[in-house]
Amino acid sequence: MRKSGINSNTPNDFLLGAGVVFKNFKYVYSKVEDETAGALQIVADGTVETDKTIQLSKVKSDKSFIGLAQTYASPAVGDYVIGAWTDDEEHVLGTTNGGNKLSIVPEITSIEVDGATVEIKGLSQKTGESGTLEVNLAQHTVESLKRAIVGKEVDTLIKGYTQIQTKSLIELSDYLDNLAFVGTKTDGTEIIIIMENVICSSGLELDNKNKETSVTTATFKATADFASGVYDTLPIYIFYPKKSA
Repeated sequence: MRKSGINSNTPNDFLLGAGVVFKNFKYVYSKVEDETAGALQIVADGTVETDKTIQLSKVKSDKSFIGLAQTYASPAVGDYVIGAWTDDEEHVLGTTNGGNKLSIVPEITSIEVDGATVEIKGLSQKTGESGTLEVNLAQHTVESLKRAIVGKEVDTLIKGYTQIQTKSLIELSDYLDNLAFVGTKTDGTEIIIIMENVICSSGLELDNKNKETSVTTATFKATADFASGVYDTLPIYIFYPKKSA
């Protein structure tokens, strides 16, 4: 009998560090002229995919984290494409201090029946779920402050400053299209977890101390999109890297 759960994959499957949090993250497809290294050829929907093809609807997906390069407006069957994540500075939420805490929790309800004093297999049902990402922000910007307090910029009373105030109603603009957590494994590959329709639910609390970086803990939660018509699951996606052949 084994005395340890260590196996041949163990050294590569640890996550290193706190990971990076991105806002409005996208996997963007660009057109290339031929079958260059890493390129995929677009095939019609319903076609069985291979390692070198991708269905048209996946390239033209309406998911918030899938997009097209500005120079590639009309993908078509037969095109060759290459995709890449938008990990540029514009999409980074901000510097963190103290790591991040990701939580995806199903809500499970057990059906009670007379005579049973324990939970019974098959009589438990999923009745909801929650998805949150707690981020310890050390970088404070106009955007981060606005999102923390569900606020807005108004005409400033003091020249040289941006004035931010709370507002009474939550607007669609208060939601981020998505928030992504990217954790790097010891083999260099990345686990990517994306939550859509994200809003900050924690408020603003600053604890300032001498010789210490002021850190704001911001909790963002995923929500369903009313327009999608899907109200029993949250739009949360986990992308786990496939092992190299």
